[in-house]
Amino acid sequence: MSRLIVVALAAALWACPAWPQAKPAATPASGVVAPSVSAASPNALEAWRGLERLDGAMALSELNDLAGRWVAEGFDQPDLVLQRLDELQKGLSAAPSLAWMRVVERTRGVVAARAGREAIAQEAAGRLSQMADRDSVAAADAAMVRALLDDQLWRTDSATGHALEADADYARACVGKAQRSGACDHRGWWQVIRMLALRADRQGNRLEATRLQQRANELASSAGDDELLAWGLSSQAVLSYRLNEGERSRREMAQAERHAKKDTSGRSQVRVLLNNAVLASVRNDRAGSKPALLEAVRLSRAIGSERLEALVLALLSDEYLQGGQPREALAVVERALPVMRRFNDRRSLPLMLHNGGLARLRLGQLAQGKADLESALQLWEQAKARARIEAALNESADVLASVGDVKAALDNFHRAMKLHEQIDKDTRDAVLGQLKERFRTEAGQRDLELAERENSLKTARLENQSLMQRVWMLASVMLVIAGGVLVVQMRRTRQANMQLRRSEALLKVQSERDPLTGLANRRHFREALAARQEDDRQGFRGGLILLDVDHFKRINDEHGHAVGDAVLVEVAQRLSSCVRAGDVACRWGGEEFLVHTPSRSGEAVEALALRVLGEIGNRPFKLKDGREIAVTMSMAYAAFPLPPHALTLPWEQAVNLVDMGLYAAKAMGRDRAVGVSGTNAHSSDALTRAADDFEHARQDGRLTVKVTARSAIQPNPSPA
Repeated sequence: MSRLIVVALAAALWACPAWPQAKPAATPASGVVAPSVSAASPNALEAWRGLERLDGAMALSELNDLAGRWVAEGFDQPDLVLQRLDELQKGLSAAPSLAWMRVVERTRGVVAARAGREAIAQEAAGRLSQMADRDSVAAADAAMVRALLDDQLWRTDSATGHALEADADYARACVGKAQRSGACDHRGWWQVIRMLALRADRQGNRLEATRLQQRANELASSAGDDELLAWGLSSQAVLSYRLNEGERSRREMAQAERHAKKDTSGRSQVRVLLNNAVLASVRNDRAGSKPALLEAVRLSRAIGSERLEALVLALLSDEYLQGGQPREALAVVERALPVMRRFNDRRSLPLMLHNGGLARLRLGQLAQGKADLESALQLWEQAKARARIEAALNESADVLASVGDVKAALDNFHRAMKLHEQIDKDTRDAVLGQLKERFRTEAGQRDLELAERENSLKTARLENQSLMQRVWMLASVMLVIAGGVLVVQMRRTRQANMQLRRSEALLKVQSERDPLTGLANRRHFREALAARQEDDRQGFRGGLILLDVDHFKRINDEHGHAVGDAVLVEVAQRLSSCVRAGDVACRWGGEEFLVHTPSRSGEAVEALALRVLGEIGNRPFKLKDGREIAVTMSMAYAAFPLPPHALTLPWEQAVNLVDMGLYAAKAMGRDRAVGVSGTNAHSSDALTRAADDFEHARQDGRLTVKVTARSAIQPNPSPA
């Protein structure tokens, strides 16, 4: 399977709607369940109208689930669902609540965006924005709708911007009171996080894509959403395999299949099969890819999703092309193309035209094949998808050469080369622009000063070499006079070397310290831990504490970045006051701090962690203008080796374990410490697997975890 199709059609699969049908009806004979409440059903209209005056979290949850079923049906029947939404509002018996109107407009916006109905989607997003001053979730929903619309119309930069905005808005609005009240629906937030994961994967940043996908999976897991969890885990399995984590990939795909079986709508099974096919193609397993795609086609038809079937056929067409079956590839392309045109699917349409063109070339239909290929290129040019154009030109050049049209093949090859050079030039220009912008900032200025000092040191070394050469030349020409001159020059050389050593020492200290907080930086911390581990061949020993400032972005947004920097400095000072001689504290990155203590006692590490938690959270932070703000931390800690089997890990995996604990602390509500105090694992490999699956390992007892909220810590008495 070509890389162009694998990446692009996997992206189209990721962009499918993320609203599962929450309460499906009984299973028919086909083994798959149709939508439980049809959008065309009068009962559905009456059910929704009955919720127009909401009362409490239960009613909001029921309303969100009903909206999810309408969104799912709108994926294949957008016009019908949009019509019913209009009828719904016309038949109201009383003035609806604000939350009811927000869910209706969100549903309208999502259905319209997924169908490429730009005017309707923008109108819905505008109405949601107007509600934002009275309903904090509405602003996030508005940004989410705009992100979905731009993604559907392939306006990738704008889609990413709106997705980032929506993610931040959901984080502000949906953690805490609003989340408990049922006002937030996890499905919209899940969608934008997944869109950001797709963007990271397109850019080749698979570690960031995996991190974002894990966030989405945690959100689906906390909501008990089997459909989204099955979908997300199967996508994560593909990412894990590309990161050379084959065992983890197999484990994630097995988990995805288990969750898909719980979702009786059938959509999860189709998506898991598609990701299985993508995974097989990445492994060059043609025998495993095609059966998965054929089964996905059968299931798509069984659940009546013509649009989902078209996405499967897109992958199947490439499978036929790679298998030397152009006639079969053209047949599935001609079946899928009308569906994609009807839904204005600009992401998948050029891919199908491209595949159809390649199939026609191999069948001898040269004129039509070239026309289809050119149509695909024009659509990609409208979307400014230059990387895909380059890949398509190279692929079509190979096929044209194979059918004997050498002139056209060379033309496409030269077009691809020219485009590649332009992309490289633009990339270099962009990087240069970013570097210039970086050096305009305060941090960039500090880097520039360090670079200038390093250049000065190099210049000093060259001057010293030149000075020594002059000394020896004078000694050989005028031996008597050189005696006096030699003393003077050697003194100067000594002074220059002393200054050089002082400058080198200063540069070393500056390179090992965070310029804002004065703590050790990440590079120095890694070197220190690596050196300590070399002293103990049995693995990392000692305590680790990882801390993260809660809602730091909110502090920057509400008070400005200067206050954010002052908060980080104060956190570093309070952290330094808690650690002891021999402990190493560093700024791990952003608002994260990491402490290593040589102590191997779990009680001592816990006492230090809780002391830090209280020291930072119990006293407000004073601003320069006299105001005070409350700052809290989320943290995780562990002391190695872990009892009762005295298990150790390499220090990198030990840091990963507490990092997973930190995610758990945030998920539990922040302002607390999560301590890993033991494990029933009998080997380091088993402990590593438990760390990778932290939440499940905590629940099934593989990890012994102690959670302590700051409010439960007894404050230390004030000194007299």
